[in-house]
Amino acid sequence: MIRKIGVLGISLLCFAAIVSCEKDFSNIGNSVVDNTKFETGEILLDVEITPINIESVRADNISLGNVAQYWLGGYKSDNYKTIESSIVSQLGLLASLKTEDVKAATEDGEIDSIYVLDKVILKLPYTATNIGTESDGKPKFRLDSVLGNTSIATSLKVYKNGTYLNTLDPSNPSQSNSFQSDYNYEITDPINDLLNEDIGFSFKPSPIDTMLILTRNISNGNTYKDTIRLANKAPFLTVPLDMTKMKALFWDEFKNDQFKTAEAFNTYFKGVIIKTEGTDGARVTRSLLGTSTSASIDFHYTITTFEKKDGQATLILKDTLPSTYSFPLSGVRNSTYKMSTATTATPANNFVIQGAAGTMAEVKIIDNTKLLELRANNWLINDASLTFYINQTINTNKDILPQRLLVYQNKDNGSGGETPTQLSGSYKEASTFGGNLELSEDDKPEKYNFRITDYFSDLLDGTTSNISPLILKVYNDPTDSAIKNSALDVNVKTYNWNPRGVTLLNGDETANGVKRAVLKISYSKEK
Repeated sequence: MIRKIGVLGISLLCFAAIVSCEKDFSNIGNSVVDNTKFETGEILLDVEITPINIESVRADNISLGNVAQYWLGGYKSDNYKTIESSIVSQLGLLASLKTEDVKAATEDGEIDSIYVLDKVILKLPYTATNIGTESDGKPKFRLDSVLGNTSIATSLKVYKNGTYLNTLDPSNPSQSNSFQSDYNYEITDPINDLLNEDIGFSFKPSPIDTMLILTRNISNGNTYKDTIRLANKAPFLTVPLDMTKMKALFWDEFKNDQFKTAEAFNTYFKGVIIKTEGTDGARVTRSLLGTSTSASIDFHYTITTFEKKDGQATLILKDTLPSTYSFPLSGVRNSTYKMSTATTATPANNFVIQGAAGTMAEVKIIDNTKLLELRANNWLINDASLTFYINQTINTNKDILPQRLLVYQNKDNGSGGETPTQLSGSYKEASTFGGNLELSEDDKPEKYNFRITDYFSDLLDGTTSNISPLILKVYNDPTDSAIKNSALDVNVKTYNWNPRGVTLLNGDETANGVKRAVLKISYSKEK
């Protein structure tokens, strides 16, 4: 349905030397009009909103190489789906692994080095920003991208993964494999495959967790304390792992064939499942990439060196060397999202947009009857803006809302299916296409606006006749960018690791008035 707002007559400046006889308005979308007499106006097109429940999204790194964010923990928000986020990952293989040295003869005698395993931990760096210096001179950090209640501890269990993470599709090895966010990974034995030292381990994200203090064991029976930090002294979570299990799985097997090649290693040890449990608490991003800040399973050990000289009956302690084997979380990685329905129903005449495996919406802006009617008007489209207002009663905190939404369209791919496709404005007019969270004058979250002028102009001039509904979703950075590595990619990927949600007003005028979802068209026409 269309409601006409008004028509405003205006006159262009006329030049004595130029007389325009141009009558053709078929070039809809151009910014220059040669007619000396025309009028402008605006209309509103009511839109029809249909929510779409998302069952799962692609969450692996196989085609991307790297994934910017991996979430870990629980996030409960009454108005949106509750999310339990976990991580599955292979480990990278190290070279030159050993747990003993052969006696070495020297001019003074013999040297014997003894390796002692001190501690095995899973190290998970937080995504954090250095914000200054504490009074004692230590760096001060702020954790980035934290959602939920940080005062509630989140249960975390580390399991040996029983599913081989293949990069190729087992049913068609010529094709790349993929893993969805609800993929069910195999845990063969829930008791023996649990790798935690403490089966009741839980954590609260904290920016002051910047070190690990462990006890080093010297082979003469003495011990000492050692402090472990990241190279940049950033905060990280440490999960102690069961020494007996990890020694049997790794330390005692270093010399065997399963640690000789990456293929053999990934077949022998398929990786870890880092599983969080609980629907409340905090959900934080993890950095699984980088060098000094990479996530890893660390085997901390001490090398004690003894020396035996001619004529001596006992070994003499010569040196102690603290060292670490760090197996990075690398290779195939995937996020899993366990979603449960919102505890609070969405208000009438509202709809929810939530990232990850949350919800999207179909937005129907026009039908064939109305399209034919508008084409007959022979209008020049100056602007077409699609606006969605936020329910400001529910969404009061701008910092936890999606900072950007995306609108796109499913197009026939010629093979019996549809391909999610960017609207041309998202890359032809990227700076003005919109979709960003907009605030009111009093700094409250107000709306999201899209300028779909290109798309609507193409409809009216017959460049396209595809009037299938547009799709509205939470923008996922960087996979939803139409320009990737300086190249155009019009296909919209199914990845989404942005869990934020927002409640929007639908197109019901009676309920939502001037803040209803609507498409506003600005046009020019001959008088």
